[in-house]
Amino acid sequence: MVAVENKVVIITGATSGIGLATARAFTAAGARVVPASRRSTPPCDVTKDDDVRQLVERALAEFGRIDILINNAGAGLRALLVDVKPEDARQVMELNFFGALRCIKAVLPVMQRQGSGQIVNISSVIGVVATPRNSIYCASKFALRALSDALRMELHGTGIDVISILPGYTDTPFFDQMIRYDGSSRLSPFRGQSPEKVARAILKACRCRKREVALTFPGILGCWLQRFAAPLIEWSLRWSA
Repeated sequence: MVAVENKVVIITGATSGIGLATARAFTAAGARVVPASRRSTPPCDVTKDDDVRQLVERALAEFGRIDILINNAGAGLRALLVDVKPEDARQVMELNFFGALRCIKAVLPVMQRQGSGQIVNISSVIGVVATPRNSIYCASKFALRALSDALRMELHGTGIDVISILPGYTDTPFFDQMIRYDGSSRLSPFRGQSPEKVARAILKACRCRKREVALTFPGILGCWLQRFAAPLIEWSLRWSA
């Protein structure tokens, strides 16, 4: 078990949804949270090198160390692949994948000097199980999960953990803000799990040094079926296209 009290925690996308709930959960647990988003003060856009550099410098100037990085900032894109505009695909990849990569590369030297740290990447269940009309978002989350797996091996024995979180469908403003070509207002009329539930899972994953955590029963089942019965899950998901 790892104590999170007094740990310095950077959380991206921290002003709404899962990020905000996670910031509150870690603060309540006694951590020292450094929130980062385009709406935070000062603002931080993880697609910009200077913003990320200043974020890390600010955390070090105030606290002298960085113990946990939670890469949560992200955006969605729902459209048939044939219709996707290249500029929209690049925008999603730049935020979901390269934004996380940029933050990781900024904090890694700090954690390596400390000989300890945790990097938490918020991927997705559909970073394991691809779904129709979400090809670019799925690709960004598949890439982030693969990066996590490779980095975990590279950092073996360094005292730095790499944790993947696969939230599943969560009721947050994310779905209201995602790019949609079909004009639909939301992905589903049903409510997902609360962001507070995801935040508690992230906190527990850090405390227990988990490798990967999938949430929601459909999400866990989907990951299992993808591993052992991929044709079956592809057949079932075709009907949602």
